[in-house]
Order: sequence, then structure tokens, then C-alpha cells
Amino acid sequence: MLKQLGFVICCAVPWAAPLAGGAPAMDATAERAAAVAAEQAGAWDAALRHYENVYDSTVCTPEEYVQLRRKFEELRPKVAPNTDPAKAAVYHVRTFAFRTIQVGERKNTYNDKQLQDVDKVNAVWADEVWKASHGQCRLDCKTTIIDEPLTKFSGVAGPEECTPYFKDLKPGEADLVSCYALSTGFDCNCWADTLGSVCKGAGYVGFNDNGDGGTCGDAEVQVHEWLHSLEMTLEWHHKYPDAVLPNSDSGGDCGPKCWQPKPGHDSLYDWYRHIMKLHLTRKMWRDMTLTHPRDSPWLADLKLCPQFALLGPFDGTGKDQNGFATAFINEADPQPALGKQDAGQTWRKTDRVGLFLNLAGVYYPMQRQVAYAAVLAKAPAAGAAQVRLGAASACKVWHNGKQIVNSPVACGYGLDQDKADVQLMQGDNLFVVKVVNSGAKDWSDWSVELRLTDAAGKPLDNIEYSVPAAAATK
Repeated sequence: MLKQLGFVICCAVPWAAPLAGGAPAMDATAERAAAVAAEQAGAWDAALRHYENVYDSTVCTPEEYVQLRRKFEELRPKVAPNTDPAKAAVYHVRTFAFRTIQVGERKNTYNDKQLQDVDKVNAVWADEVWKASHGQCRLDCKTTIIDEPLTKFSGVAGPEECTPYFKDLKPGEADLVSCYALSTGFDCNCWADTLGSVCKGAGYVGFNDNGDGGTCGDAEVQVHEWLHSLEMTLEWHHKYPDAVLPNSDSGGDCGPKCWQPKPGHDSLYDWYRHIMKLHLTRKMWRDMTLTHPRDSPWLADLKLCPQFALLGPFDGTGKDQNGFATAFINEADPQPALGKQDAGQTWRKTDRVGLFLNLAGVYYPMQRQVAYAAVLAKAPAAGAAQVRLGAASACKVWHNGKQIVNSPVACGYGLDQDKADVQLMQGDNLFVVKVVNSGAKDWSDWSVELRLTDAAGKPLDNIEYSVPAAAATK
């Protein structure tokens, strides 16, 4: 915990929980042998890459993680950093600052210098990331000043109060949204609050700014909260093991003899720099996105459906079970096709990013909204299979027009939480999923993923997924 911050809360939406999973197929023994051979040959870049492969793509013990980070510390100075921003992974930050906050009789207004400080701290933050990543990651920061007063405040500049003001932010546009409010004199829960991908598909951090440079200073607060967001993204969306990236609140607990604070050193900035320099590999810097389709090594073996044709959103407000019981299209005989108009909406292709397709990154507003997701699964021969689905909140599934899943209870996301045995036809099999956001807040969870396995849960390797380009028939 940052001493400067006092009390820092880092929250998560209910569905966003670390998920257990199997190890990737990479051979740790072979990677270690290749790393040693490259070291002996003086091929430092290759040696580093093979050690990184062991670290980010195989199962390791806590002691092995520490040993590998020591190798990173030894080898990275011998490898030239990237100096070309065009070759770096891009992480999109969209910053919003409320010029005025007015709740009841209390009113605070930023002056011009304080607003300029927001951009300055973003520049310092971006510089820290660029240097710590050896040029592997570039922050793309853009700031918007909101002149409309913020009139609701529950202890922090949170997504429920603030997201409706982000009218220029498109769903799926940002990896992280940072929001500032001048909260001097207000009853604050904390200085900063980080959540999962709850803001139009982006991670969210709200800052309570006292206007004294404490929040908009050397970017220590920003880096601290950003590391929370990275931890959520890598573990929840990309299924990296918990032990790979430590929690920035842990105060340096990342394994025996891995990092120790200097005596009499109050700032934890060195701890955050240690995390960025030695806990993140070149692969991980590129996997932490929420905006670009990319499967981490921990997702590849799940064989998840990579993309869907989406139709929506449909408003379930005032309808039975928030629209779950309402057929917005001909659900028994759907005819999805990209670009086709259906019930006033258009079927569109959308890629899964990470573990699931986050519908919050596609549609907004999303409170009590309904969407349909369609995919074709091409099988080389007819046979038995099992469709496995994870969805938040309530869902239905049809296979070639036959309903196979009926899950009306709103629940958080979980991998393979719904299962159904099916008989696949040879050739294309049409799966249509109806997903209902039953949450009471605009920023609640709304997501879906699908895959085909055998009865034991082993993914079917011979399935080809595609989106319907023409009207699909039963």
C-alpha cells in the first residue's frame, strides 16, 4: 500500500475472478536448454527470449520464477531496447477530467494549471512505462476535459457516476479509462479506485484529486493503479498464473529474495519499477491489451471460438425477465448474415479479446440490454460433441434452430459454466447465443464465450469457426 495514498481500494466486478486452467503446450525443458545454449554462444536476445518463454508460457514454482527474474536482470542490459515507437505494443489510455464537481452545496472547480497537470502526469507515466518496458510498450494517452458538472459522487470518481459523461468514448476504443475529479472537502473513500473492464470494455481507475500535486505529481499513483489494471487484465482476461504478476499493494512480496525495499525509503516507486522491468516479458507487454484480438499462451489450448456475428442491442427494460423471455428475432429459425438487417439492427462481425467477448466493449448503454451472438462451427464429420459456454448474465443457446441451453438466472461469468451435449452435422453447424444483461448498473458485466469439446472437456481440434457471411440454414 502506498503510504502517500492512505487507503487505496482496488475493486473488481463480481464475474472478474481468476480462473484455473491447464498449462500451455510449450516444453519448459527444451526452452531452458535452448536458453543455456544461446547464453554459451553469446546470443543474448535469443537466451532472454527462451527464458521468457519458460516464465510466461510454462508452469513454474515460486522459486523458479525468482530464478528466472534474476536471469532477466542479468540478460536485459545486454539486449538493446527497442527505440522505434512504431514497433512497440500500444496501450490506449483515455483520460477524462471534470472541470467542476458540484454535489449539493459543495462545488469545486479545477483551475487551468491543475488541468494541465493531468496531461503532465500522463506524460511522466508514459515515460516510466517506455523505459521500464525497454521500449516494448507505448502508452497512447488522450485527455478530454468535461465542462458539464459532475453531480453525483459516492466517495470516488467511479464508473457508475462518470461513464454517462464519456460521450466521445466509443465502446472497445480504450484499454484503460482514467478519470479525475477535484474532490477536496468531499467525503472520499480513497485516493484511487481501480476496477476491471467495466467502462465500455475498458479497465477503469478513478482518481480523487486534492489539487495539491499529490495525485498529479510524479505519476507514482498512476503507475500503482495501472499495475492493478494490468494484473486484472492478464489474469482475468488472458489467464496468466497469479504468481507471474504481483499485486502492487503487496509492498514487495514477490518471492524469496526477489525485491527488498531500501532502508528508510518511504516511496514504493522502486517496487513498481521492479514489477515492470522484471515481472513482465515481451510477450506479456503485448498480451495485456483489451482492444486487440490476441490469444495468450494460456488461452491457446482452450480452442475458444475466436469471433461472432453480433446482433443488438435490444432494450429489455420493462419486459419479462429483462427481455430473456422476449423473442426479438425468430429465435427458432434465425438467419444471421453479416450486414443483414434484422429487427432494426445489423449483424456485425466482432472478435473475442482474451477469454471472452466483452459485450460492454461493443454496446453502450448496456443496462438491461439483450444481444444475439452467432457462429458457424464446421465439422469434418457428423458426431457427438459438447458445447461449453460462459456467459454473463442470463443466456439461451440454439444449435441449428434447436434450443439446447436455457439459463434464466443472472450470474457472473465462468468458463464452461453451461454445457450441453449435441450431435454435430458434417459441415456447418449454426450456434446462436442470446445474452441478457440483467445488471442494475450501466457498467455491470455482459460477456460470452463458446467452444466445442468432447464429453471430457477436451477441445475438438478439427472444428473450424466462422461467422455467417450469408443466411445460414438448418
